[in-house]
Amino acid sequence: MYNLGRMTELAPFQTQDPARFAVQSAVRYEDLDPNRHVNHAKYLTYLEECRLALRRFLNRELKLPETLGWAVGALSIQYRRAILYPATVRTETAPIQIGRTSFTLGYGIYDDQGLNALALTRSVCLNEEGRPTPLPDALRDWLLSRQT
Repeated sequence: MYNLGRMTELAPFQTQDPARFAVQSAVRYEDLDPNRHVNHAKYLTYLEECRLALRRFLNRELKLPETLGWAVGALSIQYRRAILYPATVRTETAPIQIGRTSFTLGYGIYDDQGLNALALTRSVCLNEEGRPTPLPDALRDWLLSRQT
């Protein structure tokens, strides 16, 4: 089992990389907390936007089965610097570990000042019954070709 407490695999995410899959998200006023910076829970929304955009891209490009589930089994985040309003954040992701039925994505969240957070998600592929299923070959090959 992968230890999400070990964040050393995220060293490449200290800086942005235009080759990674990425999405831009506008920081909304509603994202702020009483301290006038983005609430810690909203970082998870930025991760979700990126992960779901990647999933839509992969479903379309790789023609993955519609019945294939992709559930988050674990998540770890390390906050580095507050995001202040107004801002646009760039969330980048790339695979850092690929298993038989699961894979781990690394993330960096950046604004125009630099790195705001590092994160990991471990996703498990599920069949129609909601049970773990091996990664389709096309998905495994794509993940391996972009592994950090």
